Amino acid sequence: MKYAVSAAILLAATACAALAADRAVHLAVPPPVSKDIAAMPQIIDPADDAERRINVALKHLDGNVLRASRTCKGGDWQRSVDATMRGPGFLSLTVTDAWSCEGTAHPDSGTFSIVYDLTSGRPVDWTKLLPASLTGKMALEEQADGTKIVTLASKRLFDLYMAGYGAGDPPDSDLQECKDALVSQATDGPPGMMVWLDAKGGGLAVQVGLPHVVQACEEPVTIPASVLKTEGAQPALIKAFDGAAHK
Repeated sequence: MKYAVSAAILLAATACAALAADRAVHLAVPPPVSKDIAAMPQIIDPADDAERRINVALKHLDGNVLRASRTCKGGDWQRSVDATMRGPGFLSLTVTDAWSCEGTAHPDSGTFSIVYDLTSGRPVDWTKLLPASLTGKMALEEQADGTKIVTLASKRLFDLYMAGYGAGDPPDSDLQECKDALVSQATDGPPGMMVWLDAKGGGLAVQVGLPHVVQACEEPVTIPASVLKTEGAQPALIKAFDGAAHK
């Protein structure tokens, strides 16, 4: 009987976690970490341990940028944060930093993303959401503040990115120059690409990092959920995009 009760409790806890994840989370933005450095948002009234774990992780990211900004002697650090998906299933955030530190040749900037699984409270495992053809070779890439994010180096993902790059823009020399710069990044194989969930665009946002001289060409491309489904993405991911579109 004791084991039956324990199993029932475990089953109920699992069901509650699933129900909590199947909702839109509400976020609050704490006061800035420092002047011009936005704090990471916090989930309001977290429903379970998974959401509490995410809040702790987001606070840790605030600590990363605070330490980095303090080592930026005689300079300036700015940060903005955007929540690109707030459930169901996932919390997706993009972070944009701009910094100019003493001793550096020029100001610099960069964007990174992090996507949390609202069921586990941990960063998503892309291999459980996307087919191997889209994840390719995964790597950890360190950002300016020391945060490490997962990048995907996949030829198929890069091809889909290039197919959508500049779509809708009038063809001109600048667009072609940017495309050439992107192709040059794939000379020795597909580059590591940052990805996140774009609820507004209804798909997976992909961005290729570029050297400073052509950084203006960095532009995210959103691969629609319908294409992801055709490519073999997991139903849980497609369902999340569908749920986000109806919220």
